[in-house]
Amino acid sequence: MVNTSAHTLSTLFAVITATGAGFLSILYWQTLRESPFGIVIALLTLTMSAMIVYHIVLFLVKPDTLFLNTLRSALYTVVAIFLWLVVATHRRIKNSAAEG
Repeated sequence: MVNTSAHTLSTLFAVITATGAGFLSILYWQTLRESPFGIVIALLTLTMSAMIVYHIVLFLVKPDTLFLNTLRSALYTVVAIFLWLVVATHRRIKNSAAEG
């Protein structure tokens, strides 16, 4: 674990910006909740928050732990689901526009 003032400042900056980004994405999701991209925005919010938490934990603990390997695998799975959901939503919108 690194214990410098630059490390502490960068960790604090990451926590503050993560909180702001999470808050703004939740507000954006509430705006688009009824649209086809509402679920995509909700999953993006969760993915973004999880990635930020992962990187903060990576800052603070040793990088080769079972917990971080498990968290990394879970995050990659969520990112894959997010990308699949974006493609599926795009196809649904494209098909509904072609029909109507």
